[in-house]
Amino acid sequence: MVNPYAINTAESGTSHEARQPSRLPIRLLFTALACCTASLVIHWVIMWLTLEPEHFQAYLNNLWQLGAYWLSALAVDGCSALLLARYYLQRYALVDVSRPARLVALSVGLYLVAIFVVGLLYNLLWAQIGPWLYENASGLSPTLLMLPLNLVSYMLATLLPLWLSLQLMRRTGQFQSGPTRISRGETALAFGLLFVVFYTKLLTLLPSTAISPYGMEWMLGLSSAVGLVYGLVALIAAHRSLPAQLPRLAIGRLLVSVLVCMAIWLLVAGVLGFVLLVALYAGSEILVLVLMVLFGILLLALLWPLTHLSLRWIYRPLAA
Repeated sequence: MVNPYAINTAESGTSHEARQPSRLPIRLLFTALACCTASLVIHWVIMWLTLEPEHFQAYLNNLWQLGAYWLSALAVDGCSALLLARYYLQRYALVDVSRPARLVALSVGLYLVAIFVVGLLYNLLWAQIGPWLYENASGLSPTLLMLPLNLVSYMLATLLPLWLSLQLMRRTGQFQSGPTRISRGETALAFGLLFVVFYTKLLTLLPSTAISPYGMEWMLGLSSAVGLVYGLVALIAAHRSLPAQLPRLAIGRLLVSVLVCMAIWLLVAGVLGFVLLVALYAGSEILVLVLMVLFGILLLALLWPLTHLSLRWIYRPLAA
C-alpha cells in the first residue's frame, strides 16, 4: 500500500535496496515500559498519601499479588508497543521515522492524558462494582470477571495513544517509505514477550487458592518472577531458531506459534503438577521441595525444543 504522507526516497536519492530494520519498535517498547512504570509509581504514591494507615497496611499485605499484576502490565504494554509499531510500519510500507524523539514525546504525552482519563473512569466503575464482584465471585477470580472492562481500558489507555502518535507523525510526512528487513532479534524478542504475557495473564486469572495454596501468597509472586526466566529461555531459543534476517514479522503466525508452544508446555506442567499434588498430600515436605526444583528445571529445559518446533512447524521463517 502506497503511503501518501511518506518522504519520497526516490527524490532524495536514497537507494531502493532493503534497509536495515528500524529501531523504532524497540524505542517504543522501552518508552511503553517507562510509561507503565511511571503510572504504577504514581498510583503507589497516591495510595500512600490518601489511604488511611490501616487500609494502606492491608494494601501492603497484598504486595505479592500486586507484584504479579504489575509484572503482567509491564509485559503487556511493552509487547503491545513492539508489535503495534512493527505492524504499523509494515502496513504502510514504512522504513523509519526521521524524528524519533518527537514521536516518543508525542506518544508519552498522549499516554499520560489517556491514562489519567481512563484511570479516573475505571476507578469510578470499580468503586461501584468491585465490592459486588468480591462478594459474588463464587470461587472465580475477580480479575476474570473484570476482563471485559480491563480489555476496554487497555485498548483506550495503551493502544490508542500509540496508534494516534504513529498516525499523526505519518500525516506530517515524518516517515520514510521503502523496503526493509526484520532482524531475528526483534522477532525473538516478540516471541519471548508474548510468552511472558500469556504466562503472567494466566497466573492473574487463576483463583488465588489454585496458585497460592494454604495461604502461601508468596507463591504467586515467585511464579510470576520465574515467568521472566521462562520468557528469557524462549527468547534465546527463538533467536537460535530464526535466520539472521526475515522479510517481515508475521504477527499472526507468531501468535499461533507461541500459543502452541505454551499449550504443549502447560500440558506437561499439568501432569507434573498432579504428581506434585500427590506428593504434597503424602505429607513429605522434603520430597515436595525436591520435586519442585526438578520439575522447574525440566520445564525450563523443555522450552528450548518446544520453541524451536513451534517456529519450524507454524511460523516457518524464511530468510530475507
